[in-house]
This record gives sequence, C-alpha cells and structure tokens, in this order.
Amino acid sequence: MELSNIFCKSETLPLTVKQCSAFMRNTYSIVSATTEPDPHNRLFAVLQIDDLIKLVKRPEQIKNCISNDFSFYGSGWQSWGFGGEIPCGQIQKDYIPLVPQWKQYISFPGTAPHSLSQKKYLKGQFVIYFRWGTTYIAVVSTGDANTDYFTATPSNADSFIEESRNKVMPPVQFYVDRHERTIHCTAYTDGKTWRTGEKIAELSVFVAYDFFALKEGISALFSQTLQRRTEPYEFLNCVADDPVRKLCIAGWESWYNHYADINEELISKDLEMLPKTQNLLTVRYLERRKPVVFQVDDGWEKALGDWEVNEQRFPSGMAALASSIEDKGFVPGLWIAPFIIDWRSKTAREHREWILRDKKGKPVPAGFHLLWGAPLGKDQPDKPYSYFCLDLSNDEVIEYLSNLMDTVINAWGFRYLKLDFLFAGMLNGVFKCGGSAYQWYDRALKVVTKAKASRDGKPVAYLGCGLPFGSSYNCLPLSRIGPDTKEAWDVNYLRKLHFAARTGAYANMQSTLGHAFWDKSVYLNDPDVVFMRYDNISLTDTEKELIVLVNYLFSSQVMLSDDPVSFNPSTEGYFTNHMDNLLKIFRGTEWAVQNKTEDTYCIYSRDLRYVGFINLSDKDVPLHDGQVHEELELEAVSPKDGFEPLLLHGRKTKNGYLMEKHSISIWELQNVAAK
Repeated sequence: MELSNIFCKSETLPLTVKQCSAFMRNTYSIVSATTEPDPHNRLFAVLQIDDLIKLVKRPEQIKNCISNDFSFYGSGWQSWGFGGEIPCGQIQKDYIPLVPQWKQYISFPGTAPHSLSQKKYLKGQFVIYFRWGTTYIAVVSTGDANTDYFTATPSNADSFIEESRNKVMPPVQFYVDRHERTIHCTAYTDGKTWRTGEKIAELSVFVAYDFFALKEGISALFSQTLQRRTEPYEFLNCVADDPVRKLCIAGWESWYNHYADINEELISKDLEMLPKTQNLLTVRYLERRKPVVFQVDDGWEKALGDWEVNEQRFPSGMAALASSIEDKGFVPGLWIAPFIIDWRSKTAREHREWILRDKKGKPVPAGFHLLWGAPLGKDQPDKPYSYFCLDLSNDEVIEYLSNLMDTVINAWGFRYLKLDFLFAGMLNGVFKCGGSAYQWYDRALKVVTKAKASRDGKPVAYLGCGLPFGSSYNCLPLSRIGPDTKEAWDVNYLRKLHFAARTGAYANMQSTLGHAFWDKSVYLNDPDVVFMRYDNISLTDTEKELIVLVNYLFSSQVMLSDDPVSFNPSTEGYFTNHMDNLLKIFRGTEWAVQNKTEDTYCIYSRDLRYVGFINLSDKDVPLHDGQVHEELELEAVSPKDGFEPLLLHGRKTKNGYLMEKHSISIWELQNVAAK
C-alpha cells in the first residue's frame, strides 16, 4: 500500500517509568501542500507488530511475543463504544444495523480508505495495546498531549483555523491485521487541505511489564497537561484524605429512575429527601460534609435544541431550581446536549442554515431517538426518529453555544454540566466554512467549556459523555468511559445485534474494566451510576455489589440514581450499610485488572494483600486454586501463602471454586504483612 506525501520523524522520549521500557515517538507531517481537500481518512503509517516487539527488553518475552498470538485492546472512538480486550484469534463482531442511525455511535467517522474497507480488521482508536501474558506494547495517539495547549479565544472561523494549525490534530484509527501482524494508521481528515510541514499525527509507543506499569506509562505520556486538566475538579473532591484515590466525585442524578419524565414537584421531593435517608451518598459523603452533585437530567427543556425551561414542568424556572439545590448543600448539576437538535424545535425551524448538511444538501442525522425526531413527513427529512447535528463551523452557531452556556452558568447558577452526545460535533458533512470536522469540534468544545468559574466566582466543572476520546481530554478531563448502564443486566436483542453502545450493566462493566488503566492517567473515569434500590430494577444483589465495587475500585466518580423518596431502610438501608462496610475495607488500595477471557477478569491490589475474580459471563466459571496467581504471574505470591475469601460468590470444589455468574469475589492473603 502506497504512503504518499508523509514524512516521519522518530525520537526516543526521555521518560523513566518503573517496569516500562522503550518510550518512542513518531511524528508524521505533510511533505508538500495540497490543493484539494482530503476525500477520506488519510493513511499516514503502516507499522509492523514484530518490529515493535523488538522494543521488549527481556529476551525470553521477545520469543514468546513473536511466536504467539496476542490479546488486543482497542477503545471505541467515543464514550459508548466497546472498550476492552479481544482475545487471541478473535476480531470484533460487526453491528447488524437494525437501526441504521445507531452506526453513528460506534463507527469511526468519515470515509475509510478503500483498501482498508475490504478486509476484517481489529479496530481501535486513540489508545491500543497488544498483550502477551503480562507484557504490553502500547501505541497511543498523543498529538494534542505534547503540544502547547491551544487556549486562544475562538473568534471567527478563518482566524481559528489559522491559529490552530499544528496545535490541533485529528483523531486516529488503527486497523490491525492479526494474521499479517500489521497496523495501518489513519487520521480523520476528510475535508482538510494541508500546508507543507503541517503535522498530521503523533504516535507514542512503549512496553510495560504489568498493569500498573501500563497505567503509569500512559500517565507519563499525558503528564504535560494532566495536572492542569484535573486541578479545576478539586472543588468536587470527596476523598481528599485518601492517599491512593486522591480525587473522586460523588453525586445523584435523576435519569436512571425517572428518565425524561421529571417535573419540579418530583425533583423537589428528591432534593428534600436525599440528605434525610441513609443512602450511600449520605452515609459516605454528606454526613462528613463532603461535596455532592445533584444533577437534573434530560426532561427539563422545551425541546432538543430549545434549551429553555419547560414551564409546564418547572414553573418556578431553572434559576430557582439551581438556587434550591445550592441551598440544600449540593452542587447544582444539569444535563445538556449542545451539539444536536430536533428538526421540529423552534431553533431548527428558525435556523435551518445552522444544521450540518451532506454533499446532497440533506441534513446529517446524528442518531435515533423516539422523543427527538418525527417518524415521517415534513418534520422528518431523514429516516424515522432521526435527530441532527449543528454545523460547528458556522460562527452564528458558536455564538449561540456561547450564549447558552452563559445562561446555564451565570443566569441560572448550575456548576456541574453534563455535556452529552458530543460525538455529533465530529460527524462529517459539508461545512459552511469548509475544513475538517475535528477542527470545528475543537473550537466548539473550547467554547462550551471555557468558563472555569461563574461570574460570582464559584467553580464550574464539566462531564463529557458520548465524546470522541482522542479529541476531548484537554477540555473534558472528567468523562464517561463506557455505554450507559441500566437497572438491568443486558438488553438481549441488542446483544444479538452486536450493538456495542447498548445500555445495560454488562457492556458498561466491560468498558469500565477495559478503560481502568486510563483513570487518572488520561481521564477521570466516569463509569455511570450504581444502584442500591429494590423497586424498579431487575439487578440482583450480587450484580449490584459487582457494579458498586468495580466503579469504586477502578474509576473516579460514584453516582447514585435511586429514588430517595421511596427509600426503604430495611432493604436499601441494609444493602447500603453492607456496601459501605466493604468500601471501607478497600480504602487506600490501588487495583489492577487483567482479562482472563473476554468477560472474566483477575484483579489484585498493588500491595498484593487482595486478589480477586470477576465473572461477567452468563455461566458459572471454574477457578482452580492458585489460578489467579498463575494468570497474573504474581511472583511474590503463591498458593502456598494461604488466603481466605473476604467476599465470595461461588461454591468450593475439590480443586478450587465454581464462580457465580455476574459476580465479583475477593480473597485476602493471610500473611501479606510478613512479605
């Protein structure tokens, strides 16, 4: 395959990380200017996996890596895509598009080069790795992590494009051929016209010899911006006294109990009762005077794109609501989806020119939602129930977004903003001002997150959701890192369609565990919510326990969505106390996770005091004595050390245990103090 007009500069990075080696950086630039916009994603490199293996510093492991197949980790391009390992010999399963619009959620945008659309590849974006046992080779798109953070106030479109050259780079997709052991690297540059010497991408590569080294190696690559990005979130920190977790955010949100069916009376009752019941937030944070978010989710607005209060539902208005939340001692939170719009909304009717179009002049659909689009007729210019993207190159749209955020923060008083469906800002179309989607997405993201405090001096934070990972970490360090969870384990018909962005605990847990090494190294991971309730839910206690522990051990945000008005002390209170006692045990521990299969995992604490097993599969799984140690190659621990189950969901067998489906079990090593 021909690579044209690309120059690569290679260098060794001056990074020293324990249990890591061979930090390398390749920077790819355009040799000569182009006169025509790129018609599709641009191929800029082809890497050989066996060449990367030569970076491994341990001869016996080099032989193992060359001789054997690998487990592959490839994150989805945005929050809701699959983020986890694909076992040896397998590739991702393609979505069967029963709902075509949902492909937007999981398919890398733009047009793939024709030569890469003819084969079955393993695909990943932003960060990928190859694993043999406990040896990892990571390949990371670090373009925006190693340039000075571009903070110029985005003014008009032309000046922004000039100021951002070589400071903003496109997202990268990797196509991995398991059999030929090659990595084809492309950048989403559709519509981009290049100048001589302009950078297209930067790839960093390193080798890690265990999970903690992998995480610390990733952190080292993003260290230039990491502290600056996370410091503004300290005002939400509810675990400042924890030497390991250091930063965690907690809160309540209305979505996973009420969904969009909310009103002022209902939310006011929730607000009144939340601090009065012994729920997880009260027990762990409110009683200790820690900051807690109270987030009002979808359902408050007049329409998608009409971000004005629905007076029939909230007659007192949004400023009064935010004030009442603040008066109760919470941080006021609000859900918004700023880049998408319903064709039927007043904003869309009055500003058709604001909506992104394709080459045929048709509006570009962003997705499918029964409440956000008409089924047919003049109010639906595309497939049934489609909603649409705003053209972020349009200066009027940018002014509209700026005014919206000013209203939400300064006129209403909300200080924790969940910005959802952000991927729509990266979809391809014919932009009013030309150029490529990633440039306009970057400008718009800087606009909607520019306020770090309200005009009266109160700090402001943002949660990104449905966001393109590789293009968002500078503006949105707190991010959802998996698909939405649900008060049910899975949605079976969507599972059969291989829809990676489906809601449900199973897919959510896969991505939370898969992205665990990102937490506090690239993002502050938001895994979505935990559940304690017994009404309006089909999850078992074992499944709820699993969700709480995975969220607590492997992420930086713990959100609750139960109904505090119907709180039952004898059931929810008992389960809350049970979980609180478990979380107290693991305070101050840092955890590693390693796939055993696609949906079973071995876990362990850094001090080796605890080892555990997670079974997301639908079957009970045999686990032999010592198998966790063997899988993780824990040389400092052997089955002879003796361990006792601290939390066990499985039955003892002759040679070990039969681990219960949808469960987490943890053993405590008895002589860890002597090690």
